[in-house]
Amino acid sequence: MKPPVFDTNWNEETKALYHHDIQEIWDASINRHVWNQYHNQLEHYLEFAGFPEVTGQKKILDVGCAQGTLALMLAERGHDVLALDLRPGFLEYAQTRHTHGRIRFVAGNALECELDERFDLIFANQIVEHLVYPERLIRKLKSLLDPGGKVVVTTPNWHYIRNNLPSFKDIGDPAQFEHLQFTADGDGHFFAYKAGELENIFSAAGLKNTESVFFESPFISGHLKLRYFHKMVPLKLLQALDCVVLASPLGRNLAHQLMIVAEHP
Repeated sequence: MKPPVFDTNWNEETKALYHHDIQEIWDASINRHVWNQYHNQLEHYLEFAGFPEVTGQKKILDVGCAQGTLALMLAERGHDVLALDLRPGFLEYAQTRHTHGRIRFVAGNALECELDERFDLIFANQIVEHLVYPERLIRKLKSLLDPGGKVVVTTPNWHYIRNNLPSFKDIGDPAQFEHLQFTADGDGHFFAYKAGELENIFSAAGLKNTESVFFESPFISGHLKLRYFHKMVPLKLLQALDCVVLASPLGRNLAHQLMIVAEHP
């Protein structure tokens, strides 16, 4: 994966993506806590895929891949990856960073597109909170899994002490928020999920072994003023402190992110 080269012909959305990408992956000096936060997330995601020489090559779908960082890294590890996103410009951006590995880029809506293949592992990171009918997404993802395959969905955690958004059930009739679907950034969040809400949706879709994982304490997110420590403390030490916090009885209330993992029967 190579660094992006800025193009003045990009639209404003792609230019914003570029600036996110630079501080998340390529230049830690801009915002060290953002760089740490993103790398910590990538470590969590990559752990599920493993290395082909150990766990075997997997067919992986990355839904809502944005700049394609995770998809590109999975392909570089040796997995067979399909990167899917609504925005063709984002996929073109991702392709400019591709150096090696088997990866295909497809523009489309995950709720509507038809794919004639099935996957061992599907990632849908930070997109379910932008949908008002999450059950449609989860049923669609299940239909794209091979038996025994797993789906990983991540979203901001309603239980987090800094959350001030209503839960999904508290917003009432979701139809009134249809016009807010597919908004791209955090400003578009108008609710957050409780773990139980998503677990029930996964179970209703016919997935099994559903598990909630809470991750990213303030030691990693930089919240509660802890971002000031990131310039002085190495990421590995921050991750060790993060593990201690998340293992405590208050772990789910101190986790910024929620991950749901489930398996196709």
